[in-house]
Amino acid sequence: MALERELGAYLQRPEAPPVETLYFGGGTPSQTPELVEQVMKMLRVRLTPDAEVGVEIHPADVTPVLLTRFRKAGVNRISLGFETLRPDLLRMLTRRYTPEKALEAVRLARAAGFDCIDINLIYGIPGQRVEDAVADTERSVALGVDQISAYPLFSFAHTPLGRSGKARIPGEIQRLRTQRAVSKACRAGGLERTSVWSFTRTGLSPYSTVTHEDYIGFGAGAGSKVGGTFWFNTFSVSEYAGCSVIQPALIMQASDRLQRLHWLYWAVYRTRIESVRYESLFGRSVVHDFGFLLSMLRAAGLARRDEAGWKITEAGAVWVHRLQSLFSLTYIDTLWQHCQDQPWPREVILT
Repeated sequence: MALERELGAYLQRPEAPPVETLYFGGGTPSQTPELVEQVMKMLRVRLTPDAEVGVEIHPADVTPVLLTRFRKAGVNRISLGFETLRPDLLRMLTRRYTPEKALEAVRLARAAGFDCIDINLIYGIPGQRVEDAVADTERSVALGVDQISAYPLFSFAHTPLGRSGKARIPGEIQRLRTQRAVSKACRAGGLERTSVWSFTRTGLSPYSTVTHEDYIGFGAGAGSKVGGTFWFNTFSVSEYAGCSVIQPALIMQASDRLQRLHWLYWAVYRTRIESVRYESLFGRSVVHDFGFLLSMLRAAGLARRDEAGWKITEAGAVWVHRLQSLFSLTYIDTLWQHCQDQPWPREVILT
């Protein structure tokens, strides 16, 4: 199969490093556990002893048998897409499970012994009240989950909800109130902020996807970044499967300035800007390159200086979250839409 060919070609490269983190998603890899098992078998010799292996699992797919298969394959972290625990909102989002099924999924995952159980919660759903989002958060914390990733509803044009044109997203004031209330509930439940979207139990490595400085993606639609080079595979499953040799559908070579901006963007997302790490990567001072911006953030109370560099404050995380939402809708949606419309796009212009 195409995935096997792509992985095999990568593993033959002498420069391929050991695998420290492995992530299966997005979509629903829980519906094809045999692919997870096959990839784990191929990569096992490259996995470090303490490698973090995470899989996204649809709550409707969770069974003791499935969880046992994943644990035996070497998966030690999972992420469950709860979205919300209000049944009418789940139906509106076309989620095929009940709140009871979602809660049972967490109980089964805990019993299976995963190192980290992350759940995704969405707020800003049409018809959702602030107290509904808080109740979802508090019920999730009470179950003993290890991480909560809370983010606003995105009305992406390529999704069924976005295409319908019926998504009446709550106004900015209510979304801001909800975001702050969810953050407060997470922190009151013993979780600490580890990114502008995530709250994790103290001492536990956050469940993350592509927030690493470099990453390699495999499969249809997968994205990769190594140094200043970004690339995507074709989004068409049929085109991907028909390739005898997998080639990128889109490639972008970032300028030195853009590479530094990209690093800063994700450092802010992780709420910590480490000066020594920046200098080791780019041979430059982060203050020299972004001193004015950092000073502005500090003056506005959105960041504070510490021994490692800068830490984004709680107030800063709230507003960075809004910037992340704008970025996603402006750039990611445009890119995905082009890639879905054209299996091999000649170019995509982001403005």
